[in-house]
Amino acid sequence: MRILPTILLSILAAGAVTMATFLAIDGNLARITGWYRFEPGMPLFSEENLSELDDVCWMRIQDLHDEIVCAKDEHGAWWIIKPFKDRLAPSVAEAIFSFTANARLVDTLPLNNVTRSNMREFGVETAPHRITLKRPDGPKSLTTVARYTLGSTSPWLADAGDGETLFPTTYLRTNFYGRDKRIHVVSGNILHIFKDGLEALRDASPLQFNQDELRRISIITEDGSVPEMKLQRISAEAPWSIVSPVITGADEDNVNKLIRNLLNLKAVRVEDSIELELSEKPLYTIRLEGEWGEQPRELRIFNTFTQEGDDQKYCYATVNDRPVIFTLQAEPRSSHTGSYARLINAICELPVLPQKALAQVRMANKRVAVSEMPKTLPELRSMKFADIDTKDVARFSLRTTRGNGGVRFLMIPGDTESKVDDAWMFAVAGKGYEKAESTQVTRFLNGLGNIPVEKVVADAAPGENMAPLLEQYGLNDPDYILSVLPRPCMVRATIFGQDLPMVKDRLPRTFMLRRFADPTTGRRAWFGSEIGSNSICMLSTKFTRMLSLRAEKWKDRNLLDFPISAVRRLTLDFQQAPLVLDYEYMGETWSGTLKGEDITPRINPHRAAFYLRQLQKLKVSQWLDAADEEALAALQNPAFAVKLELEMTDYSDAEDAVVEQAEDTTVTSPADSEAMLQEAGEDADILRSLATMERKTHSVVRTIQIAPAAYDSDRPFFYGRVQETGQLFILPYEDAQSLAGDFLDM
Repeated sequence: MRILPTILLSILAAGAVTMATFLAIDGNLARITGWYRFEPGMPLFSEENLSELDDVCWMRIQDLHDEIVCAKDEHGAWWIIKPFKDRLAPSVAEAIFSFTANARLVDTLPLNNVTRSNMREFGVETAPHRITLKRPDGPKSLTTVARYTLGSTSPWLADAGDGETLFPTTYLRTNFYGRDKRIHVVSGNILHIFKDGLEALRDASPLQFNQDELRRISIITEDGSVPEMKLQRISAEAPWSIVSPVITGADEDNVNKLIRNLLNLKAVRVEDSIELELSEKPLYTIRLEGEWGEQPRELRIFNTFTQEGDDQKYCYATVNDRPVIFTLQAEPRSSHTGSYARLINAICELPVLPQKALAQVRMANKRVAVSEMPKTLPELRSMKFADIDTKDVARFSLRTTRGNGGVRFLMIPGDTESKVDDAWMFAVAGKGYEKAESTQVTRFLNGLGNIPVEKVVADAAPGENMAPLLEQYGLNDPDYILSVLPRPCMVRATIFGQDLPMVKDRLPRTFMLRRFADPTTGRRAWFGSEIGSNSICMLSTKFTRMLSLRAEKWKDRNLLDFPISAVRRLTLDFQQAPLVLDYEYMGETWSGTLKGEDITPRINPHRAAFYLRQLQKLKVSQWLDAADEEALAALQNPAFAVKLELEMTDYSDAEDAVVEQAEDTTVTSPADSEAMLQEAGEDADILRSLATMERKTHSVVRTIQIAPAAYDSDRPFFYGRVQETGQLFILPYEDAQSLAGDFLDM
């Protein structure tokens, strides 16, 4: 009687042991219960299992002969840990997880139709690829999340559900839910990643890094024939700079190209290091350091070689975090194609894709060659004399060491919200500031910052005395000294209802320029160097032609600067009786006389107002020196004259205060205009008084004399003179003709 309970208990114990054994093997109780029901359209694995894919940390991939085991590290990277140690290609892990998550059942083959005679077609036994994914289930145990065997590609295409998109399908078998030997057809196909065997699943990219975290790049030539080159930046947004063997700006495009090439570098082969012998020292080493941690990424490149029967050039390479040797493409592949092959290539090149898309496909299939990576100083250094952002310049000056002559420039920044435009002021030695021609100033700064130099003629090592090199190229006694002052921050104050920005100073950048005979070639050229830099450059003449200390070069080309509200009288003198027009701004009324006769009823006020607006917009072609002989000779007998009598409000003290504030580099200004206006002290009192006090007025007379130049030119023009100041100028022919205005109704 006691035998039966004993037998039952033994059976239960054996079942429990069997279940425990299965759980110990793969942690999959569903393999015993077999509860999952396959139906077309359902995912291959349950939602519960798919939700655990992100936690998978262990993976086994098997084919008919080999097996690799992979594990995920704390940074999320997959590594092959058996039978060798190396990094798994990220594309392989991504493809496996994507297939596992998205595979849907298309159909199931009946068991009675599956025979040994057609088993080879399905591939689940003759050419299988078995994949097992596990997640942690305790300190030392793992639980299986998914397991399946991939067979061959099936002939069906699966519909994505939109009636247009079709997916390839694969024969598949899974015993994850019990001893089910049926063969399923599922959507998706990743068999291409196994076409070269499991050994080829190694990551063919020698380097993996986040380029936004990259801060330093070192390129080291091991034989010491070339000094070590170091590049660095302080943040992902900051520009790259070269700090060794010279201190200079870097060519951003070429540095970014180097980084992209390093990320896109793909090996032709990846082999265990014990299988090959390398030379003792590499040709050079590329070291990358960044915010990812203390360990740098190092790529060591060895000698170039060719293989028997293949004239392509390759090279070996190693990295410091993988015990493997990479075979890289050393130089771009050379093509040897006959006429027939060229014809086939031409047919294949037909633009069945849009040209841009076709170019992207070609680039994606092109393997990066080591020789294509910019890695020398001439390739990576910036070929700009001064890397200056025009929008960041507050002041600059151009002076000479051979006298007291010089010109200073000051920018009064505008404000978009207040509709106040930026204004450039300039001053020559011994004179106050006046308005500069903004387009000329901007053109000069753009030329300084953007026009490349012809070549770098000399470099000094960091810390080396530059004096001998400066003397060699005449820069110890420069023709010009250019100082540029950036603006780091701004404060604002409201004066006369306008928002006027003022700048706080920071250290200037100073450049020396000299026209000198090249010591090596004897050719006379412009040379330049920045104080504090280690390089001397031969400058482009496109920039040096803009160097000038003459006020006429920089003066604002607006001929007259006046508000219409200030106009009191306008006189037109054509060597006959002058036409005199009086203007009353508040009523917008005109009155006038001609030859002593009152002609007020005949004045067309619209024509007169239009004429004033034209005078406001009038620009000279060029300012001339006050002693220009040809202009003075022509103006001895001017053809006509325009005289303006104005009643101007005196803002001279306000302008002086604004300029003084803009030039002040010692005061620590408050952060905003409210703080500025409330601040105690002399500066705040000046600003408050300027904003509230009643302004004085004074009379101003401006007489413009016009005379034609010689008419043998293809482009005739007129000489002009501001009689009260003696300033000479050239006026375009059409503009001079427009000064002969017609105000009277006939």
